[in-house]
Amino acid sequence: MTRAFDRRLGDDFLATVPRSPGVYRVLDAAGTVVYVGKAINLRRRLSQYRNATRRKRHRKMRAIVESAARVEFEPCETELDAELRETALIQSLTPKWNVVGAFSFLYPSIGLGAPEPRHALFAFSTTPSERPELDWHGAYRSRDITGGAFFALMRLLALIGHREKTPRRPKGTRTWTFEVRRLPSSWRDDWSAFLRGESRAALSSLAIALLDKPRARRDAGTVQEDLSALDRFYRFEAQKLASARHLVGDARWPIPQIDRDALFIRARALRSAASGHSHG
Repeated sequence: MTRAFDRRLGDDFLATVPRSPGVYRVLDAAGTVVYVGKAINLRRRLSQYRNATRRKRHRKMRAIVESAARVEFEPCETELDAELRETALIQSLTPKWNVVGAFSFLYPSIGLGAPEPRHALFAFSTTPSERPELDWHGAYRSRDITGGAFFALMRLLALIGHREKTPRRPKGTRTWTFEVRRLPSSWRDDWSAFLRGESRAALSSLAIALLDKPRARRDAGTVQEDLSALDRFYRFEAQKLASARHLVGDARWPIPQIDRDALFIRARALRSAASGHSHG
């Protein structure tokens, strides 16, 4: 890999790279950015590409070097600045070799609406602007966990209320909308608190209500799976988002899709700093 690195970037390339925190962009022969990375020490990080071996764990590094026509680097003041800058570049450039964090526009949100006190609208979307009249919650990161929980909730609410059989998803949109009638009057406050990661009372109340429903008892295995999907969402999406917002002091709600990853980066940096101080 050393020969390929030097041939593509030059024998003296590493000598021009500072030892500071920063980000680097790998460009192909057409000038397209194919990878964005960050480093505490730019020179040390880029030297790892030069010294990549044939081992499986270095496969991505080898592919990036093989794509490279040049590498641009941008020093940053701190490691946190570098991580935030990397996130912004990945979101704006969506490079070929970056997957994590590249598609924040696909982060899902859940919307609530109440045409009448016991008439609920629930929506799942990656484009909440399609239904601006709803109260949106999120943005969450995992479409699998969030979507799994949302559709599980729709199945469970159909057992205790009256759900319209056909959900609405107009052609060309990314928003699923369900209507559910005959819910308890407190449904909106309860599920809003759940989606904010502030209280799981809505889930507990739902589980108790299902005990009185013969259909729920007949399909106990499926019901338990759906309740577990909601619990998983609460722990891994709603609560973690609430914790990050609290730690950073971000009062916005919902959190814009493009800002979600930066929020978690800042929260992680604050936790790390607090842990360092506590052990100091």
